[in-house]
Amino acid sequence: MANYIKQCSTITFLILSLISLNSLAQSTSIEFSVPSNKSILLLPVPNMIIPLNSALIITQQDKIINASYSLLKVWNTDNTPKFVRLLAIQLKNIKLLTNDKPLKFTLSWFHSNESLKSDVFTFNNQPHLIFPNQSWLAESILLHPENKETNSSWYTKGQTLYANFVTSESLLNEKGYPNTRYSQWLFDRPRAIYQLYILTGEPKWLNAGTQLTHFYLNNLDTSGKFTLKENFDLKYLMPNGLLYHYFLTGDHKIENVLETLFEKSLVWSPSYENKNKFWTERHQASALNVAIAYWEISGSQRAKNRIDEIIEATVQMVFNPTNNWPLRGCPQHTYKSHEGKSGNSPVCSPWMMALLGDALWRYYRLIDDKKSSALLNAFGDFMPNHGIHFADKRLKNMVLPIYLSSMDNQLLEITNQWTDRQHSCDVASLIGKSLYIKKKTNENTVLLEELFNVFVQQCKEMNKKDKYNKKDYVPMLPPRRFGWTYSTTSDLPWLTSWLSSSAG
Repeated sequence: MANYIKQCSTITFLILSLISLNSLAQSTSIEFSVPSNKSILLLPVPNMIIPLNSALIITQQDKIINASYSLLKVWNTDNTPKFVRLLAIQLKNIKLLTNDKPLKFTLSWFHSNESLKSDVFTFNNQPHLIFPNQSWLAESILLHPENKETNSSWYTKGQTLYANFVTSESLLNEKGYPNTRYSQWLFDRPRAIYQLYILTGEPKWLNAGTQLTHFYLNNLDTSGKFTLKENFDLKYLMPNGLLYHYFLTGDHKIENVLETLFEKSLVWSPSYENKNKFWTERHQASALNVAIAYWEISGSQRAKNRIDEIIEATVQMVFNPTNNWPLRGCPQHTYKSHEGKSGNSPVCSPWMMALLGDALWRYYRLIDDKKSSALLNAFGDFMPNHGIHFADKRLKNMVLPIYLSSMDNQLLEITNQWTDRQHSCDVASLIGKSLYIKKKTNENTVLLEELFNVFVQQCKEMNKKDKYNKKDYVPMLPPRRFGWTYSTTSDLPWLTSWLSSSAG
């Protein structure tokens, strides 16, 4: 289909051209660079930055550039006025050069009585992504608060080595994990790779994330089922990677795909109504992630209602548990519900709570949802009381996250001191999110901060493997570990920095 963007009217452009360049000093602006052969641009925008009622101007060396603008998405929040989330820009009458020297531009915006126009359009080629800095991009897509001083290298350096492995088809084949082996696609690998790009700015990871997304899309049938697995499995829905793909590429097909995944996810009932009904935090997280992603891209009221339904069901499990179980700060369910085996002891899984907590965290960041923040607060209370165990002397009695905590029957508890450290990053991120909530309400967090620091240090040790490896990759087996280690933990570096500064 032909590539087009609806043109700004000639009259509008003439009016904008008459605006004194001196008046632009009173507006808000960003600077960005564009390769000299690119004219169609894509700009993700953090919330509450560019109001919908804005006039836009692009300048280059104090010269107004003829350009047209198309509003692709607004932020689906309760904010009034509404704000731009994704903007397409077409530069006009720019002489396209063949050299490699990028062109520098300034985008300025100021109040207008008219709203930016929203048009549907397609591209022959992927538009060129623009943004002023990595913090801007992380705010726009990952919802990180602005924090330009955060040192993420301890996190991204190790992740890069693991990513070099999990994105190499030849290395995966060598280790017995061909692309057709469905189990390696558990957890949202495209999301984790896109996050690595957002944190580092390395174009290699934008390309790798796009390739992984295309692989995933090519293996979805029209009903939303991941075809490499014979039967439908909710856990193979990867909505966040698709959502990030949309904001980074402008791929217009994604909204329809997310709608399909949303409809497919409705088979999951989030309410835990009887003592042996199948239920895990991982499935609750999968359903919630799909609903949030579809709501973000579409504004669908059905999706919003589904989000609230899932969160309310989780609230009931945590604060009004069945079977007269005492409050423990987690969504309690029976061992049989979780494992499919006999045993009615209430259980919770810290690492699966990290998956669920990450979805709650995103919704909290989007609309300051009070129920989500209450759940994250409670999850932090659970961890030091029921979510840890201690290794033996062979591992210096180190503190470890429990794989599956069984509160009334420790014989059913699932622990393994040799593998539980694999969840140090995701559980640390869960605790960090809870600490963020608790510090906003001035709670005493000394004990939880100590636990957070312990798991952060374990996470850092895991990311130091490059010190002992002369290759440019480190195997992570099974490869699905990469998804749970990094997909829910992109905020861990800035949480660490924020908590450190708040303690001071």
